[in-house]
Amino acid sequence: MELVEYANVLRRRWAVIVSVALAGALAAFGWAWSTPPSYTATAKVYVSLNTGESTSDLLQGSTYVKNLIESYAALTDMPVVLDPVAAELGDVTGRQLAKAVTADSPLNTSIIEIKVEDGDPERSALIANAVADQLSSTVVDLSPETPGGGQAIAVTVVSSAEVPQYPSAPRTRLLTAAGGAAGLALSVVLVLLWAVLDTRIRSASDLELVSEGAGLLGSIPVAKRKLARVPATQDPLSTRAEAYRRVQTNLSFVDATTPARVLVVTSSVPGEGKSTTAINLASTFAESGSSVLLVDCDMRRPSVATSLGLEEAAGLTTALVGRAAMADLVQRYGPGELDVLPVGPIPPNPHQLIASQATQDLVATARAEYDVVVIDAPPLLPVSDAALLATMADGVVVVAGARRVRRQQLAQALRALAGVEARVLGFILTFAPRSGPDGTYYGYSTRRRRWPRLLPGSSRQHAPLSLPTGAIRAVPAPGTGAAAPASGRAPGVVPGPGGIPGVDGRRPPADAGNAAPASGAPPAPRTAPPAQAVAADLTGPNAPTLRLKPAGMPPAIPPVIELGTADERAG
Repeated sequence: MELVEYANVLRRRWAVIVSVALAGALAAFGWAWSTPPSYTATAKVYVSLNTGESTSDLLQGSTYVKNLIESYAALTDMPVVLDPVAAELGDVTGRQLAKAVTADSPLNTSIIEIKVEDGDPERSALIANAVADQLSSTVVDLSPETPGGGQAIAVTVVSSAEVPQYPSAPRTRLLTAAGGAAGLALSVVLVLLWAVLDTRIRSASDLELVSEGAGLLGSIPVAKRKLARVPATQDPLSTRAEAYRRVQTNLSFVDATTPARVLVVTSSVPGEGKSTTAINLASTFAESGSSVLLVDCDMRRPSVATSLGLEEAAGLTTALVGRAAMADLVQRYGPGELDVLPVGPIPPNPHQLIASQATQDLVATARAEYDVVVIDAPPLLPVSDAALLATMADGVVVVAGARRVRRQQLAQALRALAGVEARVLGFILTFAPRSGPDGTYYGYSTRRRRWPRLLPGSSRQHAPLSLPTGAIRAVPAPGTGAAAPASGRAPGVVPGPGGIPGVDGRRPPADAGNAAPASGAPPAPRTAPPAQAVAADLTGPNAPTLRLKPAGMPPAIPPVIELGTADERAG
């Protein structure tokens, strides 16, 4: 992993990091709050030499005293000093006092600091002063005498202990900050360790580690709410619909010399969205004008017919056992040329049925009758059906679900395809995290506003344009020299007696798409052209002056529609 990837991991797991840091801070605060307070009183004594008349004697004596400072400080927690103090207090022993008394000497000084820690501030000051007095007496008893009979070493209390006003422990702020810092460090280590040990596919960079030369065809963003199962037709302006169109475009240009017409869509493990991907991929191919057949070959867990609301009583298995022809079992779905062949009755021997010659013959028939054949195959790791189907197809599209498949599983699935010498066209990353604005592309957004705009003229939706009947007529396109039909109507367009359906809000007649074309015109395509949504009488002397060219008109007569009055056109 690179440094940027580590930063991305920390950014994605910021909630875990903050939670653990707060938990550490709260735990430390709770421990500090539950700990009884303790107070520390400090008494200071000065150790000096009583002999020495010359400078050299004083210098030697000072060196002698400094050598004894550490020894005198060590006497403070010994019974020779603490037992008399304990006897004076009466409610404690010398061994118990040794746990509360500490002594230290600052560097290059002759001062001993005696500190006593106790839960009672007054008692801590009392014990510190008693220990300082007893240390002075003990040192005098242990030090040698001078030639004149006096004491060579003197210990003088220079600072008596005062009653402390604030507890010395616990230090709540310091402990809370330390707990938060410890939680932060622990959470960062755990998150990074989790990222290193977690081998699930999360992004396109993870696919590159196991892709073995195959590229990424596209990423399908995860849906934050329940959306259309086939966004290409049910929600064409959504980001997911555009993502499927991008995949279809990239798939069309994988190999322009030998385009793949029979595609197998599979995945490594269940739950990666392969069936949804196959449905939308077939829908986008049909949307581009190709005749498409979608075959559900998942004979163990079929879902295509259920997702599209089609009849599943008969289908692929019915054709494979010879009870019906494929042409009699396909079902049309959507506005384009998309035929669906569901599984039909689930057989007891799916593997043997897929490996039969009947399956190969059916795939060959579909290849001859359709421009594109999309096969929804089972996952590669649980069963070997997808590997068999890959040998009959032109290529395989592998679906990888983000955070749903591990790199080892995907590598094993690719090895299964390599074992049958299948051609891997690329990968599709499903459930991909959204990057950028939610649902926005090319300036259009699928998110709805919660409150409508109140300012006049601020809305992008305009009222329908209502024009009188008979105010539109067809004329040849400029420069073509072709004339309109004798009836004055564009071929394939039905007059609308109540106005212009689709412009003023009215719908065309039910048989508008089945009107016979004019004499001499080529036959209309299988699907109704978008121009048939605008149906009106194209004759009349008062036509407005707007030129429109309906889509889907025969190329022999490229008409336009003139809107405007005769006087306006003359001027």
